[in-house]
Amino acid sequence: ILATGLDEDYKKPKGLADQVVRMLDEDGIQKTDRLRLLIMYILYRDGILRGDLEKLHAHANLPPQDRQTIDNLALLGARIDRQLKEKRPPPLPLFTPKPPPMNPQDEYALSRYEPAVQLLLEAHATGTLDSHIFAYTKPPPLDGGNELAQVSALSLRSAKPTWAKTRGANVGAETRQRVIVFMAGGATYSESRACYEVGRATGREVVLVTSHMLTPELFIRQLGDLSADKRRLNIPAEMAKPQAPAHLFEPDPVPKPPPATVQPVQPVQQRVPVAAPPPTQQMAGVNLNGRPNGASAQQQQVANSSAKLTKEPPVEKKRKHHFGFGKKSKD
Repeated sequence: ILATGLDEDYKKPKGLADQVVRMLDEDGIQKTDRLRLLIMYILYRDGILRGDLEKLHAHANLPPQDRQTIDNLALLGARIDRQLKEKRPPPLPLFTPKPPPMNPQDEYALSRYEPAVQLLLEAHATGTLDSHIFAYTKPPPLDGGNELAQVSALSLRSAKPTWAKTRGANVGAETRQRVIVFMAGGATYSESRACYEVGRATGREVVLVTSHMLTPELFIRQLGDLSADKRRLNIPAEMAKPQAPAHLFEPDPVPKPPPATVQPVQPVQQRVPVAAPPPTQQMAGVNLNGRPNGASAQQQQVANSSAKLTKEPPVEKKRKHHFGFGKKSKD
């Protein structure tokens, strides 16, 4: 009801505020579902009074960060609150609403919500898409039939070999028109299902291109991050470019000269003292008579031999005459 604005009978619902309050008071509903219910009710009413918003906050018993998430809806262009007695014209629908089915079924009553992408693709297939809102990026074709003719002509000029293909296989797939839908900020699974359904119903190949697939929990988390500090979000475009480590740019160190080879010091061998031989020969030449200057017997023998070889003149002895004996006379 909140998404379509109509009940099962395609009529405007009544007493919707009381139903929302009762659901917010139920203990079996999780806090994330309460937050989603409150957001959908605010979008359905196109903004509510600030006092009523505080009362709904009290019924939902939401933490302060969830209240900030609701305030972030204004960053996406939604109206959160309004003044008393403020008159706002209802927003015009982007696409022409469909008439209710003639024979509604119970299964259809639960799945009657249609994403905006489905209405967009259906209007594009019928050629009723507003060109002012969805402007062409290049001049539009003059006739819709010429576009199909160009597609078929391109397939005939294709250089791909077709002799190995089964006859009649993929004949319609080659001539189908391809529609590429790009959705910024993510797409939901219901929107991807709508692309398959419209492509199968219109005989076109619809390709959905987006950055990521959204779940209700992921959408709520991203909505709360709109007011967070950008440095905390780790956005790739806002982060500093990674730099190489500084040691990669340092010059190579100058090679050091090879160390001088040091000969290993050999341990000093201590010489074992050798016992001296007994002085037998010296003992044999020792003179016990005590010659002067301690001359040895050999030296004495050499001196005696030299004295024998040299003949000295005999020393004349002076005669002494005692008492006149032996004195020659002058006669």
